[in-house]
Amino acid sequence: MLTAREGWSQPPPSVLIVEDDPAVRRSLLLLLQGRGFAAKAWSAADPALADAAHTAPDCLIVDYRLDGCDGIAMLVSLRADGWRGPAILISAYGSAELGIRAREAGFALILEKPLREHALIDAVTRLTRNGAPSPGS
Repeated sequence: MLTAREGWSQPPPSVLIVEDDPAVRRSLLLLLQGRGFAAKAWSAADPALADAAHTAPDCLIVDYRLDGCDGIAMLVSLRADGWRGPAILISAYGSAELGIRAREAGFALILEKPLREHALIDAVTRLTRNGAPSPGS
């Protein structure tokens, strides 16, 4: 299997991570950077939204439950500002209702915590190369 670093001839895709748990945030950041992605991580939606307005990330990974905001509201805000990249919602509180709301908001994937590293890396790689999940994802 090619790593992200080996699979791109252009600069690596940028990934914006928004996760309020410091340990999870750092783990995701190190995992993605270690696989060759240009990843940045924020603990809250407001600074992440400000960053996204300037950098337009190739992919968003956002936790559902954030202080003062949720991941769905954050994606809705990004979409209202014209960002059209792929987004992954992560949550320890998955439900059918959350899945419906997330898909309606434009999330390509919903991944439940605890995250499986290989599933996350495969999803981000696929989404940043193609812009859409493969069938069955």
